[in-house]
Amino acid sequence: MNSTTSLVATFSAVTLGIVAAGADGREVCVRRVPETAGQDVGYELIDLMRREAWVTTDWTVDAYTEFSPGLAALNWLKNDPRQGFAARAMVLRSPGCAADGEFTYQTMFGRTFFHIADLKNLGGSDLTNGALTEGGVIKHHLLEFDAGQTVSFLVSPAGESFVRVNRPIATGQGQSDLPEGWVLRDLNLTNPWQADLIGEVRVLRLDDGTSYQGPIGLLPAVSD
Repeated sequence: MNSTTSLVATFSAVTLGIVAAGADGREVCVRRVPETAGQDVGYELIDLMRREAWVTTDWTVDAYTEFSPGLAALNWLKNDPRQGFAARAMVLRSPGCAADGEFTYQTMFGRTFFHIADLKNLGGSDLTNGALTEGGVIKHHLLEFDAGQTVSFLVSPAGESFVRVNRPIATGQGQSDLPEGWVLRDLNLTNPWQADLIGEVRVLRLDDGTSYQGPIGLLPAVSD
C-alpha cells in the first residue's frame, strides 16, 4: 500500500468513525409511532454528512444546553430547542419510508431519536443581509390549529404565505424587523384549521430564529 492509498484509507476510517460516533444501529421504516405525545419542545440533532434531522423529546432544556457531542461534533450539529405554535403537530412518516406510520429510529448519545426530515439546503440562503434566511427540507408534517387561535403568516413580496411553525425557546417576545416587501399577517380562526407541510418545504427564519414554513396554498377562512 503506497502513502496515498494509506492516507485515503485513514481518512475514510476517520470519517466513518465520526459518522458513527455516539450512534447505534438504525431501525429503518418500522411501524412504531414516536413517543412525543404531550411534549411541546423538541431537541434536534443534524447529521451533517447525511443531511438528516433527528428529533427526541427525551431531554430537558438544561440538560440539552449542557450536552456536547464531543468528537462527534464534527458531524453532529445541535439545533436550538424549539417550541411550536400549533395546537398539535403530527409527523406522518420519516423521509424515505413508503407509508404513513413508518419511522426510522436511531439511538444516539444514550437517547432514542427518530428521523424527522432531510435537509435540501444545509446552510440556508441569506435573502436579506441577515434579516431573513431560507432553507429547504423534505418532510411529512401536519399542523393543527384550534378555533380561537391566532395563526401568523409571513407573506413574501410575491404574495406567497408561510405559516409560523416554531421559535427557539430562548427567544424573547420582541418583534423582529421584517425585510422590505415582507409582511406579517395574523388570522384569528373561527374554525379549526390544518396546515400540510408535506414533501419539499421551504423554511424561512427571521433574525430571532422564528421559523415560517410553506408556502401554504390555501389559507384558513376567517369572518369579516
